[in-house]
Amino acid sequence: RLALWASLAFWSASELVLDVQPSVISPEITRQLVINCSITNNQVQQLDLIKSLTLSRYNETNREFEDLFLLNTSTLVLKQQSNLKVSQISYGNTHITLTLHNPSQFDAKVYKCNATGDTEEGTNISLYAKKAVEYETNSTALIEEIRRYKKNENFQCSLKKDENSDVNQRSRLHFYGSSEIITELIEPLTVKCLYKTLIQGERDTSALQSLYLLHETNGVIAYINKQQPAIATIQESNLKNVEGEIFDNESKDSYLQVTWNNLKHSESGKYFCEAHVNCSDGRFDKLIDIVTIIVRGSTLEDLVKVIQKLQRQAEVDQESLQNNEQKIKAIKEDVDTNKQSIISVKEDLNTKQESILRIDKDLDAKQQDIISLKDNMNTTEKDIIRIKEDVYTNQENILSITENIDTNKHNMSSLLENLTMVVANVSTAFLEVQNQIDEVNKLPQRYFVPPTSCRNVTSPKARVIVTLASGLKVMCDTKTDGGGW
Repeated sequence: RLALWASLAFWSASELVLDVQPSVISPEITRQLVINCSITNNQVQQLDLIKSLTLSRYNETNREFEDLFLLNTSTLVLKQQSNLKVSQISYGNTHITLTLHNPSQFDAKVYKCNATGDTEEGTNISLYAKKAVEYETNSTALIEEIRRYKKNENFQCSLKKDENSDVNQRSRLHFYGSSEIITELIEPLTVKCLYKTLIQGERDTSALQSLYLLHETNGVIAYINKQQPAIATIQESNLKNVEGEIFDNESKDSYLQVTWNNLKHSESGKYFCEAHVNCSDGRFDKLIDIVTIIVRGSTLEDLVKVIQKLQRQAEVDQESLQNNEQKIKAIKEDVDTNKQSIISVKEDLNTKQESILRIDKDLDAKQQDIISLKDNMNTTEKDIIRIKEDVYTNQENILSITENIDTNKHNMSSLLENLTMVVANVSTAFLEVQNQIDEVNKLPQRYFVPPTSCRNVTSPKARVIVTLASGLKVMCDTKTDGGGW
């Protein structure tokens, strides 16, 4: 008996968890063994960056752990390192869960969960946890397993319409092949596992989690988990295609399909389709459908049929080839014609390009003219602005002059009135002065004695005409030699 034990290195056990359920398995009793490698709180002590998770188990022959699955936590790419029969795998960025159906004594081994990553300093380290699974055949284990099954006696999921119906649930799984009898190395084979949607009016209380395709001797061929791509576990050269998808909505059928070419006799046998379903109450159910495929050896008649088929195909291909040659010839002629057209088009393009160049030059010249006109317009606009400013200034000056003229008019009116009065006064005064002058002028006439000669004649003028006392008019010189001449 293997002892159940756990070992952790350099860290807290609450962060890296390796859990096995059940820890003791028994033949014909234990339906499944679940090994869960997970990281709690999305982090591990001492690891700043988690790069990968690895689930492995101990090989007693080689005395070392063999990797079963390797998960890249950054890309979520899961690599299966070993082939496991009748198993189910699910994973996320912080866990790998392996379910082994109907486990045997071979599965009672030590399992190890390994986390690899970098510390805060950038050092790459690995941390791990281990657990062992025991194998028992005594009655105590049988009783405990029976008790465990009694607790889960209502384990099956239900499909509700008016009442629970496990028959309807299982009728949703359909598994079929392209043919039940395949000729070895000649005919292809396609098997399809289909999980159908509900008919209208039925209410689904279960959720499909994964689909598996298995062979009775070769084990798991392919599987698909919810929200993950379909994966082929057998890398055979004749495995042509693996495809599938699990839909969340109820309008499309979920499926997993595998296609082979050149099948061998060893690939005969029973093929299993497994649908793993989670019930609404959190319990698990597994639906299985079986298809038997017979790969029979090819006979001379089969080879003759294949050769005849190949000959017919060759004839069809030959006709198709001849048609293609005619089409190619016609295409070549069209190509030659198109070449001539292309040459002509090129010449036209060259001519048009030259015209375009000339037009570009004209456009450049006109653009320069436009720029010059714009500059002139800007200058003219500035002149207009200055003229407007001068006009505004002149208008203000005119307004000021007009006001001054009005003021001057008023002043002139007042001045004119004053001048009129002054002129009147001056006229009066002038008349008075004139009268006085006349009176003064009359005085010499009254008292004037005419000179007898020029000796006593004085005048501011150099020569003056004087009437002498004798009545003779003479011109007297009042300057020469003191005058008197």
